[in-house]
Amino acid sequence: MFDVFLIYILYLFYGLAFFTLGVAITSRDTSFSNLKFSRFLWLLALFAYSHAVHEWFEIFFLFHSVDFPLRFLPVIIAIKFLLTLISFLFLLAFGLGMLSLAYPHRRRLLLLPAFLLLFLLLSLLGQNLGLNSDSLQLADLRTRHFIAFPGALFSGIGFLLYSGTVRPLSQSGATSLRGAGIAMLVYSIFAGLIPSTTTLPLIGVPVEVVRALSAFALLHFTMRALHIFDIEWRALIEDRLNRFAQSEKLFAIGKLAAGIAHEINNPLANIQLNVEMLKGKLTGLPEEEKYLRRVDAIETNVERASKIARELLVFSRERETALEPTLLGEVIESTLSLLGPRLNDYRVRTEYGETAPVMAIPWKLEEVFLNLLSNSMEATPVGGTLSLRTYQSDSTVFAEVEDSGSGIPPEILNSIFDPFFTTKEVGEGTGLGLSICFGIMAAHGGKIKVQSETGLGTKMTLSFPAGAVHHG
Repeated sequence: MFDVFLIYILYLFYGLAFFTLGVAITSRDTSFSNLKFSRFLWLLALFAYSHAVHEWFEIFFLFHSVDFPLRFLPVIIAIKFLLTLISFLFLLAFGLGMLSLAYPHRRRLLLLPAFLLLFLLLSLLGQNLGLNSDSLQLADLRTRHFIAFPGALFSGIGFLLYSGTVRPLSQSGATSLRGAGIAMLVYSIFAGLIPSTTTLPLIGVPVEVVRALSAFALLHFTMRALHIFDIEWRALIEDRLNRFAQSEKLFAIGKLAAGIAHEINNPLANIQLNVEMLKGKLTGLPEEEKYLRRVDAIETNVERASKIARELLVFSRERETALEPTLLGEVIESTLSLLGPRLNDYRVRTEYGETAPVMAIPWKLEEVFLNLLSNSMEATPVGGTLSLRTYQSDSTVFAEVEDSGSGIPPEILNSIFDPFFTTKEVGEGTGLGLSICFGIMAAHGGKIKVQSETGLGTKMTLSFPAGAVHHG
């Protein structure tokens, strides 16, 4: 009775290992992935599901075969054999797919052994295939020799060869793929070459025990290897955020450059006028005092143009990205200085409460406030009010940017943080500003919340984890 119970537990968990492997693969979204082995994982999942059903059917067969009417027994045995054949065919297809990644130029050549193995199996099965226990047991053994063994062997080798290609993305992912490959090679021997119900010499355990252990090892390493898709997704998100940030930055620089061109135009015109006047005076009497005044004017305006150019360089250059204790009030003040004369048309109110510094990249937070203030100014008529406030509640530091503008229509309120969403005319905006703000806040462990009423204005609330309280 105890042996029967052990067999039941063995096959139950043996099938559960494969079923869990199938669930782990099919529940993973790999549609975004550039990893080539993702295109073949569905074959491994089908093998896992079908083989799980096979193992659970084995339990049913072992414990209820004596209850079957004799006329139904051959049909039950045939179903058991078909489950074995179908599951291992999926495994063979997966193994060939993995090998094709290692040898892409020999992809068609790899189909030859598959067709040859299948032809040999069908030929041997056709010689003495019958619906009796002995012939179907022999068919099961030959299926394992000609399909299961090469399928698991190819899969294991494919895992080992492919693991090197993912090492630059994830060392742990590469190690897990190698572990899955070794587990599959062990499975190929004990599931493909050694008949079922065989008791292994030396260790004295049924071969099914080693098969089950290798199945659990395969499950463990494959599930660990699947985390590489999470790493790839995070890298993809970071890359997109960086590209969005760079795109918005370039757009902001373009707008700034347009403003600079306007600002520089007047001093350059002044310089040109004075130069022309100096040229005219060169042929006249040497009026030293007047010439000096003209030279002084030239120098003053050149300095003004140089200052604007320096501000552009400060804005556009690459800066440090290390987190440092940062006071939000100081960031807001530096952002307001960047906006400069653009704020002259608005009433700007600031209220800085007693807050702790936050761990942040100051220039990135400047980018957030610059985007929010730019949006507020565009939505607020001349003479309107822009209010900025910082305060702390428990361990969270808040910053608010509020305007008295036109507000955001309710129907688009949930879309404003979507990349490329914009209500501006084509060519007037990229629609990346708020999505970049959202990404920067997430990178700092913070959140951004919007409250708006049409015609009454908009309030953006930023929240950050706090550090030590700052007094003063």
